Amino acid sequence: MKGMNGKSANLVLAILSFLCITVRGDTLSLPLKGYFHPGRAMPVQWDTSTGNIQLSASGAITSRVQTAGNPHGVFPWLVIDQIAAASGANLPPLHPLEDSDCLVASTLDDDSPAAVLFPGRRLILLHPPNSLEGSAMAWETLDAVLLTPDALAKISPQMRADLFAAGVELAVISESRPEAKLPLLPWRQNGRWWVASSNLHLPPTVDSDAYAPTDGWVPGRSSEFRLHVFLLGAVYCLLISGCALWRSRWMPAAIIAISICAGVVFASDNHKYSPVFRRVGIVRVIGDATLNDQWVYQVSHRDFEMKMPIRDSIHPIFFDASQIQATNLTIDFGDHGQPVAISGRLMADQPLALMTRSLPIFPQNGITRVNPPTGPMRLLTTDPIYRGFRLQGELSDFTSPDSWPGIVLQKP
Repeated sequence: MKGMNGKSANLVLAILSFLCITVRGDTLSLPLKGYFHPGRAMPVQWDTSTGNIQLSASGAITSRVQTAGNPHGVFPWLVIDQIAAASGANLPPLHPLEDSDCLVASTLDDDSPAAVLFPGRRLILLHPPNSLEGSAMAWETLDAVLLTPDALAKISPQMRADLFAAGVELAVISESRPEAKLPLLPWRQNGRWWVASSNLHLPPTVDSDAYAPTDGWVPGRSSEFRLHVFLLGAVYCLLISGCALWRSRWMPAAIIAISICAGVVFASDNHKYSPVFRRVGIVRVIGDATLNDQWVYQVSHRDFEMKMPIRDSIHPIFFDASQIQATNLTIDFGDHGQPVAISGRLMADQPLALMTRSLPIFPQNGITRVNPPTGPMRLLTTDPIYRGFRLQGELSDFTSPDSWPGIVLQKP
């Protein structure tokens, strides 16, 4: 979370000092013993659950799990603020970490060689039970994972790619380079270790700079809705014109009745169509590997309870801390801890930003050199979000009526 160090962190803690955690479900535990980086999801394990689980707290995104009778599993929980302890729930105390702290999960019996990988950092080294279960989103709070070749082989290529994209460093102690599987990871040798790292953490969870593309954005209704309103208006005008030609003392009353019915129809049609306006933009980040960040901006002209299906890790980014409670977001997970939907309240005329990061399986092309780029996405090139990257051009692909031109960022 932007500004979580020093005085800003104390201010947020003072504002959100009252913590109320609500749990619906059975036995929950924290595989990482409550250690986490604020703004990056942590794993929560359930056992012997036969129903649905809901875990919520002020300053956190609610996680709701449809266990489908699965008696065991791991799901993500995104805590945004530095919470020193959890009260009112059967969870151990939470331990928020500073950005300089290094949270590492190990599958090794002897962790002594790990010190060479993290010089000058305070190391919190843990051995989570049952390895890395669930989705990659559940483990994105980790800074690194120490693996043997056998432990690496048990992690699916998609899980490796998702952990890598989330900024989790994969370190394998081996005499030879780890087996290459798609998508290819940039393995580099460091003594006895082979290390794959994107060197790019997720953007801050609270950052007003992330909303720069929405400055001056005037959202409007879809072309389908506008066409429908035009046709209804045309029908109304024809009815009124025909009624005006009716030479009867009932003609004024008929016009009033038609107008009232038309108003009901227009109101019903307005609520039939979603008031949510959406724009999607791609940021292609070229560093040690190529990553795609998909940014989705949503806004509504009135308060609206929205729900959007998702398939990958999702990262809400808020304009300020007050928006966290106002939107009351909930992420739904399946019986294996995979994200399936996100829902919450869109406040009238207040955009909401959602970001998804992925590692493409195959190399990406389609860069159009535009100097300077003109699309709104170019405004995301700020240090808090993409530190150390420079704008290279705009993307010629990813074009649709609901999208903004994507951009390409690269390390110099």
